[in-house]
Amino acid sequence: MSDIVERLSKTKTIDSLEENYRAESPKSRAYFERCSITMPGGAKGAYFYTPYPLTMEKGEGCYLFDLDGRRFIDFVGHHTTQILGHNHPSIIQAIEKQIKLGIALGAHAGVEAEIAETMCRRVKSLERIRFCNSGTEATLHAIRLARGFSGRSKIAKFEGGYHGSHDAVEVSVAPPLDKAGPAAAPASVSGAGGASPHAAKEVVILPYNDEVSVKRLLNDNCNELACVIFDPKAGIMTLNRNFVQFVREITKELGILLIFDEIVGFRLSSGGLQEIYSLLPDLTTFGKLVGGGLPVGAFGGRADIMSLLDNTLGATGFFQSGTFSAHPLAMAAGLATLEQLTPEAFDRLNGLGVRLYTGLRNLFYERGIDAQVVGLGTVFSIYFSNKEAVNYRNIATADTKIAHSIFHALLQKGYFLSHNLTMNSLSLALNESHIDGLIEAMRQAVNEVF
Repeated sequence: MSDIVERLSKTKTIDSLEENYRAESPKSRAYFERCSITMPGGAKGAYFYTPYPLTMEKGEGCYLFDLDGRRFIDFVGHHTTQILGHNHPSIIQAIEKQIKLGIALGAHAGVEAEIAETMCRRVKSLERIRFCNSGTEATLHAIRLARGFSGRSKIAKFEGGYHGSHDAVEVSVAPPLDKAGPAAAPASVSGAGGASPHAAKEVVILPYNDEVSVKRLLNDNCNELACVIFDPKAGIMTLNRNFVQFVREITKELGILLIFDEIVGFRLSSGGLQEIYSLLPDLTTFGKLVGGGLPVGAFGGRADIMSLLDNTLGATGFFQSGTFSAHPLAMAAGLATLEQLTPEAFDRLNGLGVRLYTGLRNLFYERGIDAQVVGLGTVFSIYFSNKEAVNYRNIATADTKIAHSIFHALLQKGYFLSHNLTMNSLSLALNESHIDGLIEAMRQAVNEVF
């Protein structure tokens, strides 16, 4: 009987959190209802959460302000993009300078060469680089190059890995567990409505953190595989250094190109995640912070592969362009961001990360709560589960209802995290008091929800 009473009590707590949310955000609700008239769902997928998403009016440093005038300490950073914080003076100055020179000129604007040279200096594996408009475009072009260079059509990706919104990669991103197949040989499950019916057949799905199965699957398919695209999901999934290095070694051994997805991981050090793991991929994709908060994507790597895009000596059959690719404002903002990301800046950020992850883990341990805090550098995720977050299937069983309730409880205390508590991030605008404040707010939130 006491268990039933306790469950009913917690249900009431969760309902009251949403009631308070509605009461405190009427302007966001009205804006969402307005958007729903002309935009399907009222908000793009990543922004939507129940009962409706907040609408933010402005950002400044580590703070966000919603339409109802409330201030939140931001631990999302626009999907990890705003590593310097919002409206950083160096980015504002760079954009203002470029605007005076021209918003879009239909020709090289100079700053593109500067950021290309900077990226190639910072990342050892980059011999050549091209810029585009998004991480989706970056992975699309990198895969095309891999297929063209290798003469093979299939690709391999890891179960649960997200690499953008195109048919080749929107496969087994979040497959229903009853359709996912055996853990050691995952099924290839298309996750995009309207995708080519043949797309899933061209993708081999690999399990994270399982060297034996990955080696077997790659050996069985190596003659058809153009590449393995790999995002170690830093701060999202628990990975060990040996497994990451194993993926590089086995792909090299089998003659399969490795595309390393650094769209999130590049924020972890001057040379990205690949510097931390001491590996040299064949191609790398970038996005997010490389545009300083403006739309951007980039891909690059070995000169012999990238030369397929070099038409100076005649047509190669490969082409990459786009009206807004390497947009001058994005290039200027991205360069300004990289200039601020010194080794000292990364040391400070990583120190804040350790302080946060240690505090949250200690809190959950002291309270006896089954929770996994995954953190690497400046990216962190929280899963309410007794299963270690070492693969997609373990993560998929985490309690999302508790996570959603904690999200709402933290909002009421002035802290803005991802609505599912995954892929949160730190910025240089934060300090130790903000970190300690979040830990204390989490303590209060779990007291309300558990």
